[in-house]
Amino acid sequence: MLRRTRALLAELPDTAVSAASGLYSTAPVGGPEQDYYLNQVVELRTSLLPRELLRGIQGVEAELGRERTVRWGPRSIDVDILWYDDLSSVETDLEVPHPRIEQRRFVLEPLAELAPDLVLPSGRTVVEALAGVQEQAVERLVVERDAAEPRRNRGSSVDYSVVQAEIRRLAQEKGAVILAHNYQRPEVQDVADIVGDSLGLSRQAAASEARMIVFCGVHFMAETAAILAPDRPVVMPEVRAGCPMADMVDAEGLEALKAKHPGAIVVSYVNTTAEVKAVSDICCTSANAVRIIRSIPLDQEIIFTPDENLGAWAAKKAGREMILWPGFCPTHEWIKVSDVEAARAAHPGAKVVVHPECRAEVSDIADAVESTSGMIRFCREDDAEEYLIGTECGMLYRLSKDCPGKRFYPVTEVAVCYNMKMTTLDKVLAALRDEGPVVSVDPEIRARALRAVQRMVEAGA
Repeated sequence: MLRRTRALLAELPDTAVSAASGLYSTAPVGGPEQDYYLNQVVELRTSLLPRELLRGIQGVEAELGRERTVRWGPRSIDVDILWYDDLSSVETDLEVPHPRIEQRRFVLEPLAELAPDLVLPSGRTVVEALAGVQEQAVERLVVERDAAEPRRNRGSSVDYSVVQAEIRRLAQEKGAVILAHNYQRPEVQDVADIVGDSLGLSRQAAASEARMIVFCGVHFMAETAAILAPDRPVVMPEVRAGCPMADMVDAEGLEALKAKHPGAIVVSYVNTTAEVKAVSDICCTSANAVRIIRSIPLDQEIIFTPDENLGAWAAKKAGREMILWPGFCPTHEWIKVSDVEAARAAHPGAKVVVHPECRAEVSDIADAVESTSGMIRFCREDDAEEYLIGTECGMLYRLSKDCPGKRFYPVTEVAVCYNMKMTTLDKVLAALRDEGPVVSVDPEIRARALRAVQRMVEAGA
């Protein structure tokens, strides 16, 4: 049945079984009495998101006749998602990494064959966690012919150089410029021509002579590039990569709020859709929000969308009252005061630098509140040697490259944007080959959205 399970998993869309551990006989842990059972860990290469993968796995279980009459009791087949590289979920029916991954020897023993140096949520490696559960009875039965060699060093086990070289060759052949946001995967940042924040990338792309723009980021960013460079195709390797915060405000809702406050100036963060920019008066970034707000006459009301955390921070700095749209960035919302306190206890000499999309109580106890570009500038010019960074974890790679000799730690490793991690090198390569998918903006919407962006530039930002 295990062989059939692996075959069915390999038949899922955009999925392949890339490695498999040996086979183990496992004693039951907890729950009702049951016989020993067979256990194996397999590694999948997939472009499916965890929820899509879960649905596929449930289909495999159904096809194999899964039966279980008692919760936690014996079953004919049971397939779990233990880990999803760079992504996490805390939904009630989908917790990834698996919440009991470090408590079960029958999970850790085969996992140690495939990824012994994998760092688990506790901060321990698989091998270190395995040492703490040796009392559980697990016996390795066979070494299957397709079992993988152990990965001695997870950080260096993947060689991206061949696909990166092909991406660069194709980009040169097709006259493409590759843009990557600061939160992208390290290997994607490394292959990009320009790495930076969303608006800065779009403006540099518009100023370039590239025939095609490849944008590794989320959807509103590619839209912004299309607004600023309408004469060239903007290709997005993963069009499903959206922004939950941008989706929290729509043009219709904003129009209704404007009707309640006639005469108010609408300031919209660039982290919005083209439609929202089109009904806004002026845009801002996290780096220039305070300057934009200060440029607005004191006798005018201000509506700020969509991030109320950034809006509240900028309003406080500018000394203005604003009507805040109730949106937020889920990744920054996960960062709590308790995370800052724990991180400071672990690194007492480090300075805390957080993004203004964080909650107000987090920003209040930080040493500095900066945009992503501001974080680079602050850490480069500051005299400290260690920093705790409160933003999406991809930023640490950018900081380590731009500020050599300094050490950076995440305030919390939970701060991962799965949308940002959806773009892979394989997808960048496919996008260059296909010259698509192309992100476009309706010409009328583009014209109105462009005015809001241009007003920001005219305001000296």
